[in-house]
Amino acid sequence: MIKQPLTFNSLFLAVLLSVMLAGCHIPFWPRLEIDPFPITNELIETMEVQEVVYVRVNNPAAAEDSAAEPTLWVPASVYQSGKYTALAVNLPQPEKAAAPTAVADAAATPANQEAGTVAGLSEELPAEEQLTATAPVILPLRRRVLLFPTRTTQLQPEIATLLSLELEAKLPLRVEESQNSILREKGRLMNQPAEITRAVKKWMKSSSIPAPVQFVLFLTTSSGRNYKFYTCTWIDAQTGDNVAAFTFRADLSGQLLLPLVPNHPTPLLRLIDSTSWWCKIKSRSDDQLFILEAGHRSDLNYGRELQVFTKAVSINDPKTKNHLGFRFQELLGTVSVVDFFAADGSLGQARTPLAADFTEAWAVEMVTPDTEPDNLLDQTLEKEQ
Repeated sequence: MIKQPLTFNSLFLAVLLSVMLAGCHIPFWPRLEIDPFPITNELIETMEVQEVVYVRVNNPAAAEDSAAEPTLWVPASVYQSGKYTALAVNLPQPEKAAAPTAVADAAATPANQEAGTVAGLSEELPAEEQLTATAPVILPLRRRVLLFPTRTTQLQPEIATLLSLELEAKLPLRVEESQNSILREKGRLMNQPAEITRAVKKWMKSSSIPAPVQFVLFLTTSSGRNYKFYTCTWIDAQTGDNVAAFTFRADLSGQLLLPLVPNHPTPLLRLIDSTSWWCKIKSRSDDQLFILEAGHRSDLNYGRELQVFTKAVSINDPKTKNHLGFRFQELLGTVSVVDFFAADGSLGQARTPLAADFTEAWAVEMVTPDTEPDNLLDQTLEKEQ
């Protein structure tokens, strides 16, 4: 049998048939859409935290219990199976405040106020001693985050601003953008996650140990058939590992579809709570006050005590030599926050002289029963409600 060459009409029909098939929804036909969930204006919120993909779903228990959380986060494998229930845990109830006693009532009477005492505090005490005489309110300290410059954040600064505002509103984070002109110029050319991750790790190696932030975030984009996708990737500044990611999107006209940050992001809250907090502390030559590179925006408050360490030492795997993190060494003592300046700076004072002089060191959060991870998560959720 002699094979006849394809005629022009046959070739045209073959190309036309391929184009028609490409426009149809065939299960086995490869698609460019990267989102595995149905494309609708009602977004299915997802996030990935420590290599686990979570999906936000309606809480089955909310139908019977009005006090239950309306939604919850479940692993994607559980969501796809359609079998999930709310986990009931008997949490300890907070102790009720004791009723005011007669002594306390007497201490607050106008007569005692005229005598110079209010709830046991003398007006003759200096203002600083009055502040430290009462127990300070313990707030969850906002972890410091660097939004690493990329092509997306450099060419669309309004998206970076909106993302920063939502991150600080929904999570205990203090977001700042890099002012390094070299990094910003190089960032205009970077949009591939692997390339940006290498740049972040290079920056971390060139900076001090530890880095001045707890997380490094960067934003990348990719195009789908119906939407443009923005992916926010998290890198742990202590280990250098990618630990979380979530995606938001815009329609073909460029209109962002809210929210940018998933609502009630419990998995991200637990990730943040498991991370240590630290900031730089610098000495001053004129007095006993020290400058802390954290303040009101980091949720530091008057009387908050921080431990001071002179250095941080890298921890490496003994076999692979891979970097695992770091630990602080050479404790000098503690400082208490006594004043604030600028948007996110404060002054600390040592109650007793520190063990040694230093130019620059690290102030680290003191872990107390009131600042354990579960308590911080509960406090953050209460603030949202």
